[in-house]
Amino acid sequence: MRNFKVISKKFALLLCIFFSTVSVFALQSTFSANFSLGIDFSNGFNTPTSSISTEFRMNPTAFGRDFDLSMSLKDGNLESAKLSLKITDVKLNLYKNVGFITTNDPVVLYKIDGGRDGIDVSTSLGKLLLSSDVIYFEMPVPAIQNHNLIFGKRNNKFDIAFSGYQKVAGLNLNYELIQQDVLTFETKNSFLFFSLAEGSYNWGVRYILAGTPNSRLALSPTYVSNQNVVTTWYKFGTAPAFNAYLNTNFDFENTIDDLLNNSEAGIDINYGTLFMNLKKTDFSSITGLMPTEWGKFLVTFGSTFTLMDFSGKASYSFGKPIHVSVNTIGEMYYVELGKSFGNISAFAKYQKVIGYYEEKDSFFGELKLTGFQNAQVSVQVGNGDFAGNNPFKPVLNININTWW
Repeated sequence: MRNFKVISKKFALLLCIFFSTVSVFALQSTFSANFSLGIDFSNGFNTPTSSISTEFRMNPTAFGRDFDLSMSLKDGNLESAKLSLKITDVKLNLYKNVGFITTNDPVVLYKIDGGRDGIDVSTSLGKLLLSSDVIYFEMPVPAIQNHNLIFGKRNNKFDIAFSGYQKVAGLNLNYELIQQDVLTFETKNSFLFFSLAEGSYNWGVRYILAGTPNSRLALSPTYVSNQNVVTTWYKFGTAPAFNAYLNTNFDFENTIDDLLNNSEAGIDINYGTLFMNLKKTDFSSITGLMPTEWGKFLVTFGSTFTLMDFSGKASYSFGKPIHVSVNTIGEMYYVELGKSFGNISAFAKYQKVIGYYEEKDSFFGELKLTGFQNAQVSVQVGNGDFAGNNPFKPVLNININTWW
């Protein structure tokens, strides 16, 4: 966008002005460095592979009246920067490779991860944001408290969102209406959100209605696989404490089938140091009384504990699929232990997954030394990828972090 290029040039100009007049402000700088040595024994202990990485950062911050600048340099290059100015009731932020694009509505009309260049201006009238991906203006609705409007533009399409919140008989009521690409105004681009919850959110229901199945907000993580998405929860009790929930989605043509196929129900129970989690997904998959005929389910129980001054956690799970990398019925054992010895802290965790056809072991250990004035050293064994597809890898990492 030509307008954005102009903004970027102005941003660079402001930075130049800052450095040329830096003596006016109290400039402070913090420095940090990270040195990492990795040794991988996956090919055997006789033929290890190693890698060394270094990282140096400088973060100068200038403080003055209604002025702030922060930057991060990496390998001699400008990695990111943020310049903030406040003039009377107007606040101006300029960004260089910073993640700052997210709207404040319940469904989240726009949210972009990763660093971007751009600018936002906040006044009593609202907030204007300009970037290469999106432009939007977020403002409170005049004369209506706790209600907001968002007018957005992405490429050549315009979007609008209206959201509100109010207390009704002690209940929390939230709602939002989103229309994407308003110039064409098709129902398939519409989203309606509604939430009703008890005053302390001990129970509630959230509902999203989309204009068509398989709907997605263009610049948001929100995705609606069917036209209707319902989430309910109910918390009760203290000893033990229960949290029951039901998540489902369905369309208007195959409502009963969708409710059976797409529902997930569960309950979490906590009693002191003990806990239990029960979850069932896809109720149409139940074909018999044996666990192999229950379809998708998961049962977990465990406890936190203290053993010889070590704090720990242990759990056992049984279900199908037992793990993201093992798509069969099986078992999973997990244990973790940690302890601090003055300026030394030790932590280790182990997981064993037993599927119908295979077994996978994962281990991660860390020893951290923090007794230095401006540094810490950590030694790590294992890749720690317990949720991913990789089993344990014999990897040793030595990290040295220092700052001044």
